[in-house]
Amino acid sequence: MARTKKTRTICAAPCFCRFSPTDLPSRGTLRLTFDEYEVLRLHDLEHMTQEEVARQMQVSRPTVTEILITAHEKMAAALCYGRQIVLERGECEVCEIGKQCPKASAGTCSDRHRCGAVCRNRTRTESQ
Repeated sequence: MARTKKTRTICAAPCFCRFSPTDLPSRGTLRLTFDEYEVLRLHDLEHMTQEEVARQMQVSRPTVTEILITAHEKMAAALCYGRQIVLERGECEVCEIGKQCPKASAGTCSDRHRCGAVCRNRTRTESQ
């Protein structure tokens, strides 16, 4: 019997949810879930290790590996075959404070979000 799927936690919903080639009509659509987007963002863009991504999203490291493999395959297919990418929520929970930290401007933001991520707004403010 399969285990119940654990809800993944992401820090913020993507700002853009649709990408498509502009020079030719799209040759189909690929669906990328928010958790796949988050794993790509954290691992490939923020250069976190799979262990760090797993800790932040509150899932196991093997789960991060599986998500990363499917996300990379979808992105490669979109780039190679001219497919449109549509981002969908899927089975994930968006950390409320991660959307936009309302406390950062007042200086009362805690060091960490509920998901365990350091408040991005606070670190930007402190580093300037």
